[in-house]
Amino acid sequence: MPKILLALAAVAVLATNASADVLRCKIEGFSDSIFITSAPDTNQNDGQYARIGISPGIGSKAFAFADRMGAHVFVELNADGTPVGLLTVQKDMRVINSRQSIDPSGKVLAPSQTAGVCTRCASLKACSPR
Repeated sequence: MPKILLALAAVAVLATNASADVLRCKIEGFSDSIFITSAPDTNQNDGQYARIGISPGIGSKAFAFADRMGAHVFVELNADGTPVGLLTVQKDMRVINSRQSIDPSGKVLAPSQTAGVCTRCASLKACSPR
């Protein structure tokens, strides 16, 4: 019996820690909100990438990094894994969106940077359109 209780307690802790952060961001130059969903709670079932897109849990793959000063950084990848964007969310929820294209020779083209603000959603479903 103690082993079963210990296992149930471990599952409860893992379930709590496995929930994702979902941010709804309004960024200059985008007519719709941009959603950043941290792993593992995405609709892609891969569990290892954050997602950046126009719907919660769906979109481009992204690597997530927590800065020791409190910012969170998301490196957005295109379909072949090339980094195409960097979203930095500050502690005050302001966001900086840096984008660029990289051609086959490695040259960076069309760099741009815009700003906005994010809000944290209570859950993946709480941010979904009704």
